[in-house]
Amino acid sequence: MAITYMTHEISAELAFHCDTQLGEGPLWNPADNMLYWIDLIGKRLYRGSPQTGEVDSKALPYRCARVTLCSDGSLLFSFTRGLAFGTYESDHYVPFAASGLISPQERYNDAACDSRGRLWTGTYDVDLKAPLGGIYCFEGHRASCEETGVRLANGLRWSPDERTMYFADSRPGQLWAYEFDLDDGYVGERRLLVDYTDTGVKPDGLATDTDGCVWIAEVHRSRVARYTPQGKLDCVVEVPTRRPTSVSFGGVDRKTLYITTRNDGMTEADFAAEPHAGCVFAAASPAAGLAEYAFRV
Repeated sequence: MAITYMTHEISAELAFHCDTQLGEGPLWNPADNMLYWIDLIGKRLYRGSPQTGEVDSKALPYRCARVTLCSDGSLLFSFTRGLAFGTYESDHYVPFAASGLISPQERYNDAACDSRGRLWTGTYDVDLKAPLGGIYCFEGHRASCEETGVRLANGLRWSPDERTMYFADSRPGQLWAYEFDLDDGYVGERRLLVDYTDTGVKPDGLATDTDGCVWIAEVHRSRVARYTPQGKLDCVVEVPTRRPTSVSFGGVDRKTLYITTRNDGMTEADFAAEPHAGCVFAAASPAAGLAEYAFRV
């Protein structure tokens, strides 16, 4: 596979003006050509139209990490205490019974589906201290724990051939590449792709492109970084705020990289320096992002 190498920096531009305390889970929905994203702390689901720049939102009953597309057109809400089916238009939610397998100390976080329609999601310790989280797989109503010892699960996506699963554990800060068997849904040996330990930088949400590269939000570094499958830094997207949180490809050609951010805990001086913290940014990519698969229901 030929990689479209980039040796220069890209500047992200403001895409949607919003005020998210903790923006997470950007998701491009090809059904309506809109971007969806979450304010986890503010308990809101946002929806923005790139064509008009308009943004609307709805209140959520609980903290939520992201929404996932479902094969029947509904959305699967990753509430931190459990998963539930719903839609943007309704305030009615149907709990996903299989999601009740986590311990009381765990919380759900980022998630993604493989091409077979399985949902993979990470969890974290509610106190953010102990490695009590894991990686869980849901296939229909069957659930299994595929990895343990996770402290703060975040981005999770696959290579184009789905032979590698990428996963970020934000504490202490490591980006892993797992061997992956698509037929069996089996997670194998892992290798450390990027180590952020003791740098003060936290790897957060990620996406993958058709070249096989990984784009990851680097919290406290004001950027999204593109790494090759060998872990080589290839491209940097500069974001005008210190804490980008997650990324997703969108647009008809999937060549727009959308970036969520956060502004919780900021002071007046911080806002003076970063007036658009909490907004959603966008950058043009030379390679198309991989499509988001739907959860098979």
